[in-house]
Amino acid sequence: MSLVLDSMPSAPTTPDSVTTEGSATQLRWHLVFDGVWLARRDGRFAGMAQGLPGHPAKLTDACGNLCGLYSSIDDAKGALLVLSR
Repeated sequence: MSLVLDSMPSAPTTPDSVTTEGSATQLRWHLVFDGVWLARRDGRFAGMAQGLPGHPAKLTDACGNLCGLYSSIDDAKGALLVLSR
C-alpha cells in the first residue's frame, strides 16, 4: 500500500489579494488557503476572516479576539474595516 499526497493547492475561486479602502483606513486581504483570509494594514497584521461559501464566516482582530460571526466572508471583511476605524 502506498500513500500519495497532492502537494498542489486547490485553485482559489477568488483573487489572492483584495484591497478594501475606507476614508482613513486601507486593508489588504490575502487568501492564505481555502476559506482563510488575512488582513494587513501598513504591513501589519490587522485580522483574519475564516469561512467557505454558503457557511457563516468568523472574524478575529489583530489580537485574536473574536469579533463575530457573519453570513458571508465579504460581510466579515467589511466588518473589520468598520471595527478598525
